[in-house]
Amino acid sequence: MINQSPNIMKLTHIILIGYLLSSSAASSINLKDAIASKLVAVEISGSNWDKMPASLRKNGFAPKMQMTVSNLSSSPIEMELDPGYMLVPTESSYQAMLLTQPISMKLKPRERKTDFLYAMCTQLSHSGPNPSLHYQIGGLAKPSLLQMALFIVNKKYLVHAAQEAVWSISDDMPIPSIDDINPGIADDLQKQVASIKHVDLEKLRKEYKASNGAALAEFNGPKIDRNIPITVKDSAMVSVGYYSVNDSLIKPIMQPTLLMGGKHSVRYDPFPVAFAGKSYTVKMMKDGSPYKEYFFRQ
Repeated sequence: MINQSPNIMKLTHIILIGYLLSSSAASSINLKDAIASKLVAVEISGSNWDKMPASLRKNGFAPKMQMTVSNLSSSPIEMELDPGYMLVPTESSYQAMLLTQPISMKLKPRERKTDFLYAMCTQLSHSGPNPSLHYQIGGLAKPSLLQMALFIVNKKYLVHAAQEAVWSISDDMPIPSIDDINPGIADDLQKQVASIKHVDLEKLRKEYKASNGAALAEFNGPKIDRNIPITVKDSAMVSVGYYSVNDSLIKPIMQPTLLMGGKHSVRYDPFPVAFAGKSYTVKMMKDGSPYKEYFFRQ
């Protein structure tokens, strides 16, 4: 076995970076390779709605993630990443995210740029992302989720029904419960999920209709009330409410309240009778930004 001196290893690293930079002048390099070679620094978190362009929110299904990339080199660089990669949170109580768009970014030397990313949650029982939570780019999703991600990208389904389709694969959400204002989109997504899972969709639809949604009630969980825990360092303005899938407040659970340092908990009813047959979320806001969010469907 040959031991390389630190100088040789350093030289090899410089040559590799030079090769990647020269290659990027003619074509894009993989974003993960650029990170590994320390050509760029990347920060990924849940979307900051205050900084999101209004054009991205007008269709009712906004990008859930944002990514800031800094070019650390003295050369321009062009990077790309295919859809289907997992974005992994630094805290395990939050959902891992499935990238449902291709990434393509060009940066000038030392330039820093932020893009918003479409991604789907993959762990329904966990909280959704928020701007203070950091993520890392993981590996490609398992084959079933990867296939679903590519289908969503190909169809350009930037709708909540696509999120429900992902949950049907990751969390066994009942396939017939996938719903959209456009019946054609719902039908298309249901068929795709059924194909991926190799199940008889018509049989599932009949069983679901006969059970009057009992399968979904079991899926959501039997608990009548639940709690959202929060730890406050000094003080924070906190509110909790029921929100539509388009992020509009339906009904407040707790009005904005100043909480002092310590551990707190807010109880809520996950299945209000008034929301029967609807999709909705329970969201906690902390100092004006999303802190925790849970998804339900009756």
